[in-house]
Amino acid sequence: MKTVKQIFVAAIVFAFAIVCFAELPSDVLLAKYKEKIKHTPKERFEHALSEPMDPVHIIGGIYYIGSTTVSSFVINTGEGLVLVDAGTPMMFDAIKHNIESLGFQLSDIKYIISSHAHWDHVGGLANMQKQTAAKVVALGLDAESIASGKDTSAVSFLGLNWDPVPIDRVIKDRDSFTLGDVTIHAYDTPGHTKGCTTWTTTIREGEKDYKVAFLGGTSVNAGVKLLNNPLYPNIAEDYKKTFAVLASLSPDVYLAQHPFFFNLSGKLEQRKANPAVNPFVDPDEWTMFIQNDELKFLRQLDDEWRALSASKAVSK
Repeated sequence: MKTVKQIFVAAIVFAFAIVCFAELPSDVLLAKYKEKIKHTPKERFEHALSEPMDPVHIIGGIYYIGSTTVSSFVINTGEGLVLVDAGTPMMFDAIKHNIESLGFQLSDIKYIISSHAHWDHVGGLANMQKQTAAKVVALGLDAESIASGKDTSAVSFLGLNWDPVPIDRVIKDRDSFTLGDVTIHAYDTPGHTKGCTTWTTTIREGEKDYKVAFLGGTSVNAGVKLLNNPLYPNIAEDYKKTFAVLASLSPDVYLAQHPFFFNLSGKLEQRKANPAVNPFVDPDEWTMFIQNDELKFLRQLDDEWRALSASKAVSK
């Protein structure tokens, strides 16, 4: 009989497979599905998350180099690269290929930062750090999680851990670091994980500067409770603080830890239709996304309060 954990992982695999392959022909989809069912649940999960794609120029020196489902970015600072998210272990070869296809080398990576300490974003970090000798910068409780190799978030019960990674610099909320002509700022935005980090920077393209934000994560994972959560007792309070912080930011370019969150595929179609306009520049998109995710959070919180009140009333 399957455990709750196995069922939960299988559901996640199925959901990601739908996102990854929704636009593929049915025969290709079937072939990929048959190939994946030969593996363990964790291997199927990693396969679903790690399908490679060609790199995408976002703006200025920023490029998307991740998979069809998990984001990874590089920022060219003029004096080396900053890697944003190392992705899954299986993504290493594709990230390396994409970096090299852009005319860079892995050795050009000088810093590695992460959106948050979940296996799909830091699972490949240990190997990436080993191959590049880059400095790993991380914030607060996520720095502890990355260093320990253990997920400490509200989905830690899944047991999706990673190889421990030594942290070269542990930073605090609103700290920053500079490489070349790029300064990167860190915002502590916990909830999705206990040290979830939103990174911001300013990038020049042409004669104009653009504010860019890399969202750490605002969604509430399936199966995560916001009330009476023993794995993360203050999760609801953290989410509330995070949404307030994010509402105070106003980037011109919004990027996120998964490409479907910032509609990467849709923007590529827009770019094909009108190459003269950069579809990634949209000052309203950030606000709309943050407000929408906050509304989802508040609805779940309200539902849980109602359910809790109802259970207390029945028990009287």
